[in-house]
Amino acid sequence: MRLVILFLVSALMGSQLGEGSATKAIGYIGFDKGKLWAIQFNDCTVYDFEGAEKYLWFDRSLDSISCYKYKEADKSFLRNSPILIYDAPDFDAEKHAIDSFSEFSVSKSGWGSFPKVYSKSGDCWFRVKEGWVYLSSSDRKFVRFYQGEQDRAAQAKHDTYFNTH
Repeated sequence: MRLVILFLVSALMGSQLGEGSATKAIGYIGFDKGKLWAIQFNDCTVYDFEGAEKYLWFDRSLDSISCYKYKEADKSFLRNSPILIYDAPDFDAEKHAIDSFSEFSVSKSGWGSFPKVYSKSGDCWFRVKEGWVYLSSSDRKFVRFYQGEQDRAAQAKHDTYFNTH
């Protein structure tokens, strides 16, 4: 009887530990080539579709970014196409579509946070808050996976500049 109780307690503790570790981020999906996140707020540095397109990767519902307004004539595999999220890292898994990542946000200063990655499978599958996302070669023109934390020191410097100008 004691062995059964010990086994049940161990199994329960193991599942709780597993759940806890599943919520710890291992990295994030950010802009390709490690570019800093800040959207310019005092001038228009994003003024064409090519410059704005990377933001559209994270949020398909955006109407504009910086000084550029999206137009129906813009051609991209991103335009009018939702983000596919899978229940497992497999194209045969159940999937659903979202318009934007819930952990993608932009502050008043123009600094943002990228979606956190909680686990990965192979080189192309990443588990974000909503489920599993697949990064194709087309996606990798805009974004890539980075291990570790986002750059809070750069954000602090950016916010200081924003608050003093």
